[in-house]
Amino acid sequence: MIDWIIAQQGVLCVALLLLIGAEHFYTRKMGVLFTYKLWFFVPVLLVLNNLPFNMMAIPSNNFTRFVVGVKPSVEHMELNVLFSLWAIGVSAISAYVLVHHFSTWRSISKQKAVQTNAYYSSKAITPMLFGFIAPKVLLPYTFKSTFSLSQQALVLEHEQVHRTHKDHWWNTLALCIAIAFWFNPLVWLALRSFRVNQELACDHVVLQNKTQADKLNYAKALVQCAEHCSSTINLYPTFGEKSTMIKRLNLIQKPKTGSKMLGAAALTIAALLTANTTLANVPPPPLKGADAKINEAMPVKRVEPAYPTKAIKENLEGYVVFKFDITETGATDNIEVVKSSPEGVFDKTAMIAFKQWQYKPAIKGGASVRQKGLLVQLDFKLAPEPLNAKTKVKAKEKLSSSSM
Repeated sequence: MIDWIIAQQGVLCVALLLLIGAEHFYTRKMGVLFTYKLWFFVPVLLVLNNLPFNMMAIPSNNFTRFVVGVKPSVEHMELNVLFSLWAIGVSAISAYVLVHHFSTWRSISKQKAVQTNAYYSSKAITPMLFGFIAPKVLLPYTFKSTFSLSQQALVLEHEQVHRTHKDHWWNTLALCIAIAFWFNPLVWLALRSFRVNQELACDHVVLQNKTQADKLNYAKALVQCAEHCSSTINLYPTFGEKSTMIKRLNLIQKPKTGSKMLGAAALTIAALLTANTTLANVPPPPLKGADAKINEAMPVKRVEPAYPTKAIKENLEGYVVFKFDITETGATDNIEVVKSSPEGVFDKTAMIAFKQWQYKPAIKGGASVRQKGLLVQLDFKLAPEPLNAKTKVKAKEKLSSSSM
C-alpha cells in the first residue's frame, strides 16, 4: 500500500501545483467557471496513473536461494513503519471528520426553516450545504434577523447552486484524496484553492443576471457572514468563508470574461499532462539482442525470517519456495507458496519477512517494469553446535595425527 501511495506523488504534485497557480494568478483571466472545472483533472490523472497496464509484464524464470539461520535476536515487523504512520494519520483525520459530521447532524432542528430542505442548526455559523449524499441547507438561528428578505433569497440561491453543481460529491472526493495523501502539504493547499474556485463559481452563477442593487446586497451579506466565519477549512460549502472574501468581493465589483486563448493554453497543458501520465504507464515494446537484457532480480533489502521456536526445539530444518512478482518500485507482490518442507512449519514466518523484501526494479527501454513468475527458496538451517573444550582438544589431536 505504501508503495502505491508513493507512486502517486509525482503526477499529483505536478497537477496540484499547476491548479494552485491557476487559482492564485489566473482565475480572473481564465474565468471562474472554467478554472473550477479544471480541478476535474486531478481524479482523472490519478485514475490514469493506475490503469492496469502492468499486466503486460516481463515473464521470468529467475530462481534464487537464500539461507536462513538462527540469530540471537530477530527483527520481526508485522507492519512497515511508514505504513503505520500513514494509517495513523488516515485514522485520526477520518475520526475527526466522522465526529464533526455526527455532531453537526445531531444539531439539525426538526423544524424546517424558510424553505423546503432548509433547516436551522446550532452548528451553522453561516448558511451552509451539509451532507455528502443527500445534502441539506443549514441556517444559523439568526438568519432572519441578520439578513434582509432580498439577501435571504440570494443566500439560499447560492446554496442551491452548490447543490446543482453537485459540490457535495466533489467535496467528498476532494476530502477523500486529502485524507489519503494527508502527509503532502500541497494537498491541503490545493483543497483551499479548490474551495476558493468553488465559491467563486457559485457567486458567478448567482449574480450573472442580477442588478447592481442585488450585487450590492449580496456583497453586504457576504461581509456579514465572513465576520462570523472561521478561517479554517470547513468540511462543507459555506456562504461566508473569510479567507475567500476579498477575492469574491473583487470579482463582484469587477467581473471579467475569461480569455479564450488562456483557456486553450490551460487545456493544452492539462491534455499534455494527461497524455504523459497515460503513456508513462504503457510498457515499451519488446526489444531484441543485447538491449533485451534486464536487471537480474537481486534484493537490495532483506528481512530475515524468524526461525520458529517449535522448529528449534525439535531440531528441524527445511525450506520454503515462493513464486512472486517484483513491482515497478521493487516491492514483492502476488506471493504464493509453491513448495515447503516440512509443510506448514516455516511458511508463515517466511511469508511475513518476504513481504518486506525490496528488489532492484527491472529496467527495460529506460523504464522500470514489473517482473512476473520469479522463484525464490529460503533454506532454514540450524547453526552447528559450538565446540566445547573436550571437543576442541579431540579435534586438534585428530588434525595433528592426520598431518603426520
